[in-house]
Amino acid sequence: MSNVKMCVGARSDTPYYMKHFDTQLYSIEELCYIITQNAFLLEEEDFDDNLIEWIRDRLHLNPLSDMLINLKNGKAGLFEIVMTILGYVGYNTEKEMREVRSLLEQSSHMDQFDKKLNKARMYLDQGKLSSAEEEYRYLEDSLPDGALNELAVVYHNQGVILARKFYFMEAAERFRKEYDIAHTKSALMSYMYAVRICMTEKQYIDYMADNKDAYLLSMELEKKMSDAGLIYDAGEDKHQLATLSVYKAEGNLTAYKDGMNEIIRNMKEEYRGMCS
Repeated sequence: MSNVKMCVGARSDTPYYMKHFDTQLYSIEELCYIITQNAFLLEEEDFDDNLIEWIRDRLHLNPLSDMLINLKNGKAGLFEIVMTILGYVGYNTEKEMREVRSLLEQSSHMDQFDKKLNKARMYLDQGKLSSAEEEYRYLEDSLPDGALNELAVVYHNQGVILARKFYFMEAAERFRKEYDIAHTKSALMSYMYAVRICMTEKQYIDYMADNKDAYLLSMELEKKMSDAGLIYDAGEDKHQLATLSVYKAEGNLTAYKDGMNEIIRNMKEEYRGMCS
């Protein structure tokens, strides 16, 4: 029983929504878990007065809430606030505490754009495409003029998001912008993948004929895509099903159900037509 951990405070019937991480919290231990899993992305705004009130009123952890209020009034930084919470709760191991401490120290030297890039990447890795898209749109509009490497990353990941939503031509435009900055083989190949996957062979050949760099890579691309089974006729039915899969993954169940009902209605009508 040595691995059993005692919970601190009450479990709330009313969850606290932590917007930054799109997460509902019911206990102080869940907050500690979010902290350890996302230490590199934490911001002072995550620990606002609303969270402190929830800790006091819903979890009944008055001593901790008093500590946090005193820290906020004393203009304490993110490091002090986070380590105070972890130290009070005692949920984490010493190793985890050291890791959080190290990540917070590293994060303190990052500018707002680096933090935004990490946040957007987190959303992308989690499959939260709409949230990632919003972050990358902000970065595209806000990055300083000289931040070309960062802008290339933004364009690339915007292309990844659009490709996952099966908007391949729009994805190709993003990859092309990445290539115009980075001039790398990987950027060009991403562009060619996106263009090729939504075109017939003839359309693709005509499209690439005027691009010498792309033409030289086309044979390598064709082999990779053929081996992966990615060359197909991108019909409307495939696009619709793929879009619905994105809706389902993001939790947009209303749009998913409406789309599935439409597909079922169309299939029934086609079946009736075949039987008539």
